[in-house]
Amino acid sequence: MLHRYLAEHRDALRATEPGVRAGDADAVHDMRVAARRLRSTLRTFRPLLDRDRTEPLRAELRWLGRLLGAARDDDVLAERLVTTVREEPPELVVGPVVSRITRRLAADASQARTELLAGLDSARYADLLAALDGVVDDPDLPKPGRRRLRRLARRALRRADRMLGEAGSADPADAATGAGSEGRLIGLDTDRDSRLHEARKAYKRARYAAEAVAGLAPRPARRLVKGLKALQDTLGEHQDTVVARGLLREDGMRAYGEGENAFTYGLLYGRERARGDRALATLDRVRDRAARPSARRWLGRKAQPR
Repeated sequence: MLHRYLAEHRDALRATEPGVRAGDADAVHDMRVAARRLRSTLRTFRPLLDRDRTEPLRAELRWLGRLLGAARDDDVLAERLVTTVREEPPELVVGPVVSRITRRLAADASQARTELLAGLDSARYADLLAALDGVVDDPDLPKPGRRRLRRLARRALRRADRMLGEAGSADPADAATGAGSEGRLIGLDTDRDSRLHEARKAYKRARYAAEAVAGLAPRPARRLVKGLKALQDTLGEHQDTVVARGLLREDGMRAYGEGENAFTYGLLYGRERARGDRALATLDRVRDRAARPSARRWLGRKAQPR
């Protein structure tokens, strides 16, 4: 199962490359997801693998993922914010808000695409592919027993549960110096926001682990993956508002410093804050659904959250 999962996403990563080079946004997304799945699987199941080979490979997949994320995220953020602006009554949009947002993000995205193409043309990327093939096609890749696969997947799930519990106990008012998933400054990020973001990434890893070993119990595994995807999406919606608020705050301050009226940036900031609060209001319900025994029992009793 582990070998098939790694091979599947190695092949997916390679298959998306022509589309990425052609500027296809969906291909960029798909390659990024394949890189994430590979990196996450190598982390979760590293006790079974040769770390001298897989840890450097994980670092290179992280490098590739950052290039892909930078090329993708600014376009998504621009679309989100422009849609939000256009939903406002015209009398509440004061100044060149759309042009300021799109001009800045378009410049960032253009630079990111240039760096991505340079990365794909580099010897570093060719070495990454060779190292990936070396791991995936290794005839001596371990074939662990079902119990050990379950235990490692369960460990990833319990870690995510623990991180979300710790995020819930954090003081929402505590300020933190934070950054978004690809390094964008977040102006008013809090310790709780940062912990929720880390919990989201942990649930993504747990979901990929469940996918990798789903052959142990296909039907309940599908239920678990679906529940974890919903939980990940809820936390992702909140994180998207955190990143959007950071950009709006920065652009609003720049607009004010250049003599523009910054009213609309504050309004949009409030809209994003409310969207984040609405996402968190559903979190307990989504978490309870992902914790149902019928979805987790196949990983063992210890898979249930404490």
